[in-house]
Amino acid sequence: MTPASRFRRAYVIGAYLPNGGTRMAYALGTILERDFGIPAVAVQVGNESPDHGIHAYDVAMPQVTLAQMQAQIGAADILVVNPSFSPHQFGLRLPGFKLCYVQGFNTFALLDQRFQHYVAASDFVAGFLRDVYGLHARVIAPYVELERMPPTADWESRPPLRVLPYRKGLPEVWDASFARMREIVTAQAPEIEFDEALDGGALAQPELFARLGRVRHLLTLSAAEGFGLVPLEAMAMGTLVVGFDGYGGRQYMRPGENCLVAPYPQVERVAENLIAAVRDPTRSARIAQRGRETARGFSLARFRQAWIEELARALAM
Repeated sequence: MTPASRFRRAYVIGAYLPNGGTRMAYALGTILERDFGIPAVAVQVGNESPDHGIHAYDVAMPQVTLAQMQAQIGAADILVVNPSFSPHQFGLRLPGFKLCYVQGFNTFALLDQRFQHYVAASDFVAGFLRDVYGLHARVIAPYVELERMPPTADWESRPPLRVLPYRKGLPEVWDASFARMREIVTAQAPEIEFDEALDGGALAQPELFARLGRVRHLLTLSAAEGFGLVPLEAMAMGTLVVGFDGYGGRQYMRPGENCLVAPYPQVERVAENLIAAVRDPTRSARIAQRGRETARGFSLARFRQAWIEELARALAM
């Protein structure tokens, strides 16, 4: 009898919600089903469904409502949860083996600490869990869907003065940061043009990748991220990432090497970096190329293998 054979089902909370964090939870469900033989079930937290048009899904998980899951779940089941669902207190209330993939540090006010196993999306998140909650979690970074990415335009054919702002995070923080940064850029480099801001959560993945690959510069002003998937996707598309590192982005961002970032709230440095990037396209092209090389290391194959090893150990316990 293998450790995995003890389990009957794997319930994945919000597997079909259209965002990057729940996309990773869905991926865990597919690994449990394909590699461990444990059928995965998607748990609806609202009216979400797999036909929302943002992501494509290779494994069709049956769906149950949140109420149905809570009525059905037993000691032989697995529950996969993101930390933003901590207010439900699943750890205290429900039976089974409960796994939390902690992909953020600012998406919850108080972490549900009654789970059997925690994994962090970045070293920053792991440090947060250790310092605040005394939890020691292995780091498994999210993946970029490299296989779904379209061919990219070469650097020279992209508009040299155009910048694509990426809007995510607290609106007040983003608006104030962008206004201050734009004030500096307008005064010192009025030739720089800003596209309409990108809302990554509202676009189908092919359209998102296409927009990222049409510009030389992505401006990310998300102040706090557990990892930061869209900037890494931009790197994979050969686009230079400028802006805040979001703290969790330090997992893959190397300022001056594969991106030009600074910590929040150093918006003046962001403006300086952006002006320098636009005015030195040769250097920027080199940095963008190193960003693309970085992104290749965050593949689905790497993610899958790391989780197979982690789940094998965790379920054996």
